[in-house]
Amino acid sequence: MSLSPLQLGLSYCLGFVTLQAFQAVFLGSLFQQLDSFRVGAWVFGLACLGCTLLAAVFRPAELRAAMNSGSTLLALNASVALTWCCYFLAVQLVEPAIVFTIFSGMVPLGILLTERLGLVPARSVRAPREQIAHKLIIIAMVILALVTLTGHSGFVRGGWASALAGLLLSAVSGATTGIVIQLSVRWHQQGIGPLVQFGLRFLLYTLLAIIACQLGLDAKPDAIQSLPLPLIILVGLGVIALPLFLMQHAVTLLPAHRIAAVTVLGPVMVFLMQLPDGRIGYASGTLAGLAVYMSGALIGVSGGRTEQEPEGHCLHYRRNDS
Repeated sequence: MSLSPLQLGLSYCLGFVTLQAFQAVFLGSLFQQLDSFRVGAWVFGLACLGCTLLAAVFRPAELRAAMNSGSTLLALNASVALTWCCYFLAVQLVEPAIVFTIFSGMVPLGILLTERLGLVPARSVRAPREQIAHKLIIIAMVILALVTLTGHSGFVRGGWASALAGLLLSAVSGATTGIVIQLSVRWHQQGIGPLVQFGLRFLLYTLLAIIACQLGLDAKPDAIQSLPLPLIILVGLGVIALPLFLMQHAVTLLPAHRIAAVTVLGPVMVFLMQLPDGRIGYASGTLAGLAVYMSGALIGVSGGRTEQEPEGHCLHYRRNDS
């Protein structure tokens, strides 16, 4: 039995959330020990090169359309570069669970920001549950920020300045991810598919990562030498590039706010994965913030359709991919 566009889009979103949660739980400590810019340069550089070459062969018209859309191409690359530079730096400064939670919570707020700035048409009507969910998520992020700044979280590398920097980097990373989703939706409506988008969105970040490697920023030579680089790249492609590719497909099937509603479930899945694992404990303050966050996330994802999202909405998005 074939899946409907809504079911398929939600499946892609859940795949993204699951792989991201797996990365945060089981590979978080590993990536803290690695040179993030070196890993990013290899992973995103290979993804960019491979997808662009495939697009040149199989989607040349879409590739030309994307290259002719200079403003969106530049905005998408700038947003992606800012997202990943901030995220990789944030997880080295404060507790990964807090970084991931603030990152996830800021995604729907970033989407709201694009609507407020007039970058995309705003929805005039929002479900009451969605509004409640946003308020709870904001309260949770404030709690987690206070817990981190007062030194009651599980981990902060340095004093309050490092804590503040980690929180700000997490927030910026999540907000710009919301902008990336909206820009991807705009490109999809112009007939530019996932393969082309995924190939072109990492150009600027790959360049910045290569420059950072040459300058020795975030260099950890001992850790890199202790692990085979090909293995690191393979793992990175599986837990960093693959979930993003799944998300790129979700953009073609779902409206941005529906994607954001599923994305905020990430910290819930992280929490559930860590329960049987038993290797990572939460500080009591972190648990309090996560409890509020999970309440908001579950309310948001269970909310019904808004008046601006009729039954045929997902089909409309899919038809624009032709």
